[in-house]
Amino acid sequence: MRDGNGPSAGAGDGVSVASLLDSRLLLVTGKGGTGKTSFSAALALLGAVKGRRTLLCEVDNHRPSMAAIFGHPPGLRPEEVLPNLDLVNVHWDVAIADYIERYVPARRLVTRILKNKLVRRFIDFTPGGRELFILSRLTDFAADYELMVVDMQASGHAFSMLDITRSALGVFRSGPMLKRVRAMIDTLQAPDTRMVFVSLPEEMVVNETIETRDRMVRGNLIGGPPLVFLNRATLPSLTEGERSLIARLSEQDLEPLAREFVRAGFWEDTLEQATAAAYERLAEVFPEPPVLIPPAGAGGVPRLVVARIAVHLGRMVGVTRRELPWI
Repeated sequence: MRDGNGPSAGAGDGVSVASLLDSRLLLVTGKGGTGKTSFSAALALLGAVKGRRTLLCEVDNHRPSMAAIFGHPPGLRPEEVLPNLDLVNVHWDVAIADYIERYVPARRLVTRILKNKLVRRFIDFTPGGRELFILSRLTDFAADYELMVVDMQASGHAFSMLDITRSALGVFRSGPMLKRVRAMIDTLQAPDTRMVFVSLPEEMVVNETIETRDRMVRGNLIGGPPLVFLNRATLPSLTEGERSLIARLSEQDLEPLAREFVRAGFWEDTLEQATAAAYERLAEVFPEPPVLIPPAGAGGVPRLVVARIAVHLGRMVGVTRRELPWI
């Protein structure tokens, strides 16, 4: 929540995160490098700890990022990695095979169909074909779990994948594929489907976050209210008097040690002001204020970064560090 001095962490953040974990489907995206994969893993971990049967999905990833977090790469079928938590890499080859099996029950025949060169060529070169089959697979999974968290591609690609459903409505006039597309759209627009954006206190990243959110809204691709995590946020700590003092001292000829101290204060003030500006812009656009997440540190080790994020979010929803696996 906000006060007279700018953004701050508050009880409202706990309500926002708790509501998020009560959802059925979380689609997590953000500009590359914002930490969306770490947040996907942390949210799935918390959902599982809170007793919900949870599936964490990567999307068609040839180098699964979750391998560095959970100790082994996700398989092409859901596999349990922790109590209540399954992991899967939703690869389009498996997605299309599962779709064809709906109408051709003989697995041997499905294999023959997929090995046919003309069929493969048609599938490979049909615009949006891969995305449709992956979304079909995700729609099925969403019906099988109490909570599904999807680590989507970076924001632009994530929008393109979801938006293919609108294009498909103009292509398929009847038949089973039209029925599947409508099921996908129903899932995306459901109130318990939530878009989760991960942003940073940087102007370019905030701009892309807002732009992607606006495109999602215009495309009617957002179900429940979206939420944004402002990652690597620096909360206000300096008073106006301290800021003025740092500004005056930075113009003076100081001893090296004193200059280094002033430089550190100036950098801290810069980070605080960047966080405040990003918070204000995002709060104007999103239905709920951004949830502020401090820098994770942990030396960039994926498993430790996820642990820090999970612990921080856990405090907001009453989950202690002791309850979190391997943390």
